[in-house]
Amino acid sequence: MSAAAAVQIPNLANQETFVAGVPHEAFDAIRAMSGLYWQPVERGTLNGGFWAVTRAKDIAAVESDPATFTSNHGPYFPLPGKNPENILWNDPPKHGELRRGVAKTFGPRVVANFDGWVRPIVIEALDAYVAKGGGDFVPEVAALIPSRVMARVIGVPRNEELRVVKWTFDIFAAMQVPDGGKTFWAVNNPIRDYMWELRAAKLREPVDDMATALAQAQERGELSEAEYRSFTSVLLLAGFETTHTAMAQAMRMIVEDEAIARMTDEAVANGTLDALVDEFLRYITPAMNMARVATRDLEFAGTKIREGDVMQLYFVSANRDPEIFEEPHRFNPSRSRKNHMAFGGGCHACLGAPLAKLELRILFEEMHRRGIRLRPDGEPRRGRNTMINQLLSLPLAVA
Repeated sequence: MSAAAAVQIPNLANQETFVAGVPHEAFDAIRAMSGLYWQPVERGTLNGGFWAVTRAKDIAAVESDPATFTSNHGPYFPLPGKNPENILWNDPPKHGELRRGVAKTFGPRVVANFDGWVRPIVIEALDAYVAKGGGDFVPEVAALIPSRVMARVIGVPRNEELRVVKWTFDIFAAMQVPDGGKTFWAVNNPIRDYMWELRAAKLREPVDDMATALAQAQERGELSEAEYRSFTSVLLLAGFETTHTAMAQAMRMIVEDEAIARMTDEAVANGTLDALVDEFLRYITPAMNMARVATRDLEFAGTKIREGDVMQLYFVSANRDPEIFEEPHRFNPSRSRKNHMAFGGGCHACLGAPLAKLELRILFEEMHRRGIRLRPDGEPRRGRNTMINQLLSLPLAVA
């Protein structure tokens, strides 16, 4: 019996499978299988289950062919149903039309100029945290920084930031409920309504932020009301969760492993933080997966796929694929290959990747500059989530 065959594959559709951590041993075994692995599911798909796509080359193939593997039924499992106004539910050419309107705002060259106002946000959060001797790093630092950054980018007033953070946590929890999107929309609609109210304020008093730009585009007829509501809420959610999870999990790794703490200090001192940040993102993979649906019957990766089958793209597995990364389970910022899938790929590759990397880099720089050392002060608590590699609580104390 092969090592892969000897591994018992847990239920990948069950939130409990991910409470103790990512089941990397199971993903190693699935990658070694000759075809794709079928996960039966009672609810949340079209054909009673999904195919676990775990190899990097197979995920890349799915993402490069949106005509065969569509996002129209929703980009995640459980499938939430159709939502044609939302950019994440769209394939080309409509996806490109929606994306082009904001893509330039998040380009690497533009984001590089954000340092001057992102850094004070990071410093303020760190100084407040250290002044009280530590606390729960997740809400007080890891969630606070990206919420304020995205609030600034989009144009949400500062006194509304905590409200937005709560909405964000609620919606990612709602995405796990297999009820055809009912819970998701119950949580998401207040965000959409809030963004529509914000539009009116931005038209009255325009400023240099995303909400103003989108409000003016909607006023010119370039976006429908529904598209505006969806776009602004998606930007807020996508810009928050990846960074929040990456910050929290990276800090957990640093305080739990002296070698990783040392590598982080050395990266700041040596000017190699970009490589370190990429390795944290590969190793953590904040958004563990996304979903596509087959539009026709076909043979793919040695497997017969039926029209309507869900293809669950496990980026968290692809980022440990030994065909791509040597010693994939070792944290190694010096590795030569850095083409990870932490931000997905294809036409739906995450727009906010440069901004997320900037926030992480500034966090490490400012902690190093201030000589901040933290230590565990309680047990970390993971989320019950099959999609986000979520850390809900990380109690730390200033060392």
